[in-house]
Amino acid sequence: MAKKINFDKKVNRIGSDSIKFANLDKRYGSHDIIPMWVADMDFLSAKEIRKALKKRVKKGVFGYPYNDKSIYNSIYSWQERRYGWKIKKGSISLASGVVNSIAFLIQAFSKVGDNIIIQSPVYQPFARTIKENERKVSRNSLVLKNGKYEIDFKDFQKRAKDAKIFILCNPHNPTGKVFSKKELLKLAEICLKNNVLIISDEIHSDFLYDDKKHIPIALLSKHISKKTITLNAPSKSFNIAGLMTSYVICEDKKLEAIYKNYLKKFELMDNNIFGTLALKIAYKSCEEWMDETVEYLQKNRDFAINFIKNEIPLLKVIKPEATYLLWIDFRKIGLKPSELEKFLITKAKIGLNNGLIYGKEGSGFARLNFGTQRNILKIALENLKQSINDFIV
Repeated sequence: MAKKINFDKKVNRIGSDSIKFANLDKRYGSHDIIPMWVADMDFLSAKEIRKALKKRVKKGVFGYPYNDKSIYNSIYSWQERRYGWKIKKGSISLASGVVNSIAFLIQAFSKVGDNIIIQSPVYQPFARTIKENERKVSRNSLVLKNGKYEIDFKDFQKRAKDAKIFILCNPHNPTGKVFSKKELLKLAEICLKNNVLIISDEIHSDFLYDDKKHIPIALLSKHISKKTITLNAPSKSFNIAGLMTSYVICEDKKLEAIYKNYLKKFELMDNNIFGTLALKIAYKSCEEWMDETVEYLQKNRDFAINFIKNEIPLLKVIKPEATYLLWIDFRKIGLKPSELEKFLITKAKIGLNNGLIYGKEGSGFARLNFGTQRNILKIALENLKQSINDFIV
């Protein structure tokens, strides 16, 4: 039996060119902040990936890459093993990132002024990318009921009538919601009826808890697949975001041709030689690492939720069904978003994401990344407890 990975061992990320840890003084005005914002993990990547990259570096030649079938086959195999999705051969294109791909797809499949639906509170680059490309953000706000987020289908149906694209985030960031088959079918049916293209960001699909199942929306039917472009990557799952490699799944040849012809205008068909190698090794040889990571993260999640429930009852937590992100409701503290952010930095000494960046629906919330060593998570939560106790006295 293979030795279990020691995720509790602290990894020194200072000097690793990490956006999460670099320039703490500049970002927060202090060097003693625990950064728990950007969505990468504080764990070493799988040893198989590190070993393969080291071996490749020793070759000493880094010319233009050739993407052989083994890279694509690793993706086909991973999606089939994990989610039962037998992707149509020839339907995968490599890319440099999910957000980049969203921007290109917006350009390729819509025009200036078109409405694009997102489900707020949601990953902030969605709205930013829509605006920067001179399209209009159409917010189908998720509704928080009894500690869980639900879809306002009546509102979604109304918005779909004059929308060009729907950007789905499944699993959902920052709420951690995993959409059910029933929900996905209803969303897809509305999109098909109104000729709305579905762009599905499924980058967090490997982080699932409590026996939750991820359902790729394109898997639901051939008709839905023909109107869906799925984006995914090993970057979150295997902690290799800096290698800038993702992929686009499009089983409809007409949609794929439009997308690829758009990329050709900018000569965007090449990829990172290290990123594609890491992708192949991750999906081929690191499934056990992935499963152990999820097991550890679930314990982190449960620890954080129980701590907040028992020690900081003034706060409420939306229990994530996926991702390694905790969506925390600070509204009972009574601070404005800017005040809350300052409070967390100066008093609790933790750097979280201000919920307002995910849309007005996130006002009074903050996002905490629990993809770190449990001892660090414990210290951060103890800091939070003490700061709130001092504040409400």
